[in-house]
Amino acid sequence: MPIEVDESERLAEIADATVAVANERGTRAVTLRAVAERLGRSTAFITNFVPSRAHLMVNALEHAQSHWRTERASLLRDATGIERLVAVARWMCSTTPEDNVLRSLWVEVIGDVRGDTRRAYDVVREVTDATYQEFVASAEATDLEHPEYIADILYLYCRGFHVKTVEDPEAWTDERVNASLEVLLRALLGPRLDALAG
Repeated sequence: MPIEVDESERLAEIADATVAVANERGTRAVTLRAVAERLGRSTAFITNFVPSRAHLMVNALEHAQSHWRTERASLLRDATGIERLVAVARWMCSTTPEDNVLRSLWVEVIGDVRGDTRRAYDVVREVTDATYQEFVASAEATDLEHPEYIADILYLYCRGFHVKTVEDPEAWTDERVNASLEVLLRALLGPRLDALAG
């Protein structure tokens, strides 16, 4: 009798191994062989679930997307108005070690949108578009003047942070970025930001 395989469990293991390889050796080192070695498996085992390098990236990003959605929903569950807008911005400007690796994969994907990498790009766009819509909805739920521009400014600030953490992670730390984010939030929201802290 054949052993039942939990495909979602296998894909999660492959996603974790993909991120681990990228973290240890850089995103260019992510290959089917490297991921198979990391898992102590054959390349044929990996291709049974993930047929190409591009699909490795899709799989890793899809797993991250699921995690980010859950995390964002939990963070924002009871937040409304300006509190929600500020929470989205602060969440977007936080980093885990895995986030830096996934951002590196994201930068590689948007640099080459062809063939199989198109699906990885689509996953990235789904994540970034959903976050942008969260900024817009949160800003529009306030009484701020020009909420659409405030949403644009905060979104672009956070996305710029993501690129800079890939380009120069030593310089663009969470502490540095969040200090300037607080200045930006104060400039955009004025006394309303103080009211949140009070």
